[in-house]
Amino acid sequence: MEEEYKYRYNKLPITPTIIEDLIIGLFNGKTVKRDEIVTKVLNHHKINGGLPPEAKDFSRSVKRALENMAKKEWVTNRSYGFWEVNKRDLPVIEDNEGQEEDVTKVEEIPAHAVYGNGISAVYLYYFDSYKKLSLLQNNRTWPCKIGRTDRDPIIRILSQVSTALPETPTIEYIIKTDDASLLETMLHSILKVRGKQIENSPGLEWFDTNPDEVIELVDFANKKLLDS
Repeated sequence: MEEEYKYRYNKLPITPTIIEDLIIGLFNGKTVKRDEIVTKVLNHHKINGGLPPEAKDFSRSVKRALENMAKKEWVTNRSYGFWEVNKRDLPVIEDNEGQEEDVTKVEEIPAHAVYGNGISAVYLYYFDSYKKLSLLQNNRTWPCKIGRTDRDPIIRILSQVSTALPETPTIEYIIKTDDASLLETMLHSILKVRGKQIENSPGLEWFDTNPDEVIELVDFANKKLLDS
């Protein structure tokens, strides 16, 4: 009978030391993209019973772990965003991700639509349970998060929702632009004037709206920027 896999960090929050250990175990002898490391390390930890990270920005924790490992010559930065993991005489961790059908990976959280081009992005996501409740109450709006980022939007959203929330977010769309700060400010300002900002929410980026209303505002904002 095959011995049951026992995860040594079960019921423990993921820490920088654990991140380093998992990077070696999962990727030793491979060259991988940092985004893949972020995704797979966190998924492996959670799938096997580990607790979410206490740090809000998990991808930054991974970046620091890689930098620390580079000092110890356990990893090498081969090119921008790609790391070679090479520490001898360590076993590879058994990957049990395929045994958990109910666990959602980051790759399975696609945005429904991606618009535009640029080095930054504005995104809109929500939780489907809130949408369903609103529609049952004959309301056409529900809590939506409108934020911005200068890095990978999916990783940014993961860092926000991976700390104890049981539901996977629906990412309605990502709008790429060269000035996400300006676009986000315009959207927030219009929604605030309309009385859409949700009071007592975790942060100032939650609004009682829907994707159709926001995309209309994006078109309006873009027209204003072109006319200015």
